[in-house]
Amino acid sequence: MEPIDKKLKELGFKSIQQYSFPNIVNVCVIRGKCPCQCVHCPVGLTHISERQVKFGKSVISLQLFKKIVQEMSAFSHSTLRIHGVGEPILWEELLPAIRFASSYNVKIWLFTCLFTEDNTVLEEIAKYCNIIEISVNSFNKENYKKTKGVDAFLLVKHNIEFLRNIVKSKDLSTRIIVSRVESEDKQYDLDFVRYWKKSNLVDDAFIRAYHDYNTMLKNKFNTKIREIVPCLVHWSRFNIDCNGTVVLCFNEFFKRKEQEASLVLGNIEKQTISNIWHCEKLNLIRRAQIEKDYSIVEFADKLPCIDCTSCQPTGKKGRVTSENQIKLLKTQK
Repeated sequence: MEPIDKKLKELGFKSIQQYSFPNIVNVCVIRGKCPCQCVHCPVGLTHISERQVKFGKSVISLQLFKKIVQEMSAFSHSTLRIHGVGEPILWEELLPAIRFASSYNVKIWLFTCLFTEDNTVLEEIAKYCNIIEISVNSFNKENYKKTKGVDAFLLVKHNIEFLRNIVKSKDLSTRIIVSRVESEDKQYDLDFVRYWKKSNLVDDAFIRAYHDYNTMLKNKFNTKIREIVPCLVHWSRFNIDCNGTVVLCFNEFFKRKEQEASLVLGNIEKQTISNIWHCEKLNLIRRAQIEKDYSIVEFADKLPCIDCTSCQPTGKKGRVTSENQIKLLKTQK
């Protein structure tokens, strides 16, 4: 058997921990349902009546979710990020799911628009999630309606206040963060961060880089990577769809109901995360990016990496990454 240190170096991993298991496991728990009409999201830009036809109508089973959690529980460095091609709060099994994950000491990151009038949901996510990221995207009603497509800013802000009060009153360590997708209005982007950081309602506020969901949307900022570089996704992230399908890049979930076969790495219904994390197809992508040569990949023409506008180069300093937020959990009271 090839020595582990040699294997690590060949595949570009920086540590045994990184090699052993993905740092973040993105789990899509719902498809085709969202109350918002965000101008920077393929779901939001699709008419509500057409969403389930385009993106599918499905949710992850609680049984499959539990299988994922049980495997993750052996790797304390890993975080489960609950996401969706839609709004995770609309998943009816969300609360039993996060209770289960918490019982296994798995770190939970919930990505949500926080569009709800159910205080029980707010109380439960505050109690069981380690990170709640609210894609509020604005700091006033006008911009919220312009970018989120619905008149719900005051409701969402109220919910953020409600969360903060729960966290404080119960002395919870839950980290509340808000994000905005990068826009062409740079001043508003800066003001967004400034407003929320001064609000005393959140632990952090930041701008997520605009991306086109692997060419689904217009490339506003001409950010296509001009050379082959190792992308953080292939060394830190793992992407599971509602039906257990594992794909190379999370953005591929938004492209179609049925995934491009060459970009499918496996299925958690029949395999483990660990086995797929070390599969030959994924290792081939890693080698191609290290060697700066996609010709070694037979399905290179199918790779979203070729036209990627949201690559996260490994080792790039000063970039806001999800890993930074997870690290801050360690210092959170």
